[in-house]
Amino acid sequence: MTAIALAACGEPHRAAAQQYLALAEGMLIANGICTSASDCQRKELLFWEGGEVNLGVVRWGGAYVNLYATQDPALVDAIVSKFKEAHTRQPEPQVTLTVFSSTHSQPKVQFRKVVLK
Repeated sequence: MTAIALAACGEPHRAAAQQYLALAEGMLIANGICTSASDCQRKELLFWEGGEVNLGVVRWGGAYVNLYATQDPALVDAIVSKFKEAHTRQPEPQVTLTVFSSTHSQPKVQFRKVVLK
């Protein structure tokens, strides 16, 4: 009998995901899209997750940041640049930024996705 153990480890990358969220919030604030972190939250522009799944020697997951209601390539490039700077200093975990042109409450229309490994 073969058994496979699937272990979801909660949110082991919570702190990293929140760090990347703060970088994205800073860029939205600097570009006048939000007036503060709470304004970004109220507008439902950014969401994060810091999970991981582990199947013995195979694991996947990391820090995920979703940005909504955005179609500005220059803004996305600026956020990606900030993420790359942070990821160079601390290369773990993998970071995924997914940008949607749709709002959070609408069906998801993906604008861009960037994965930093």
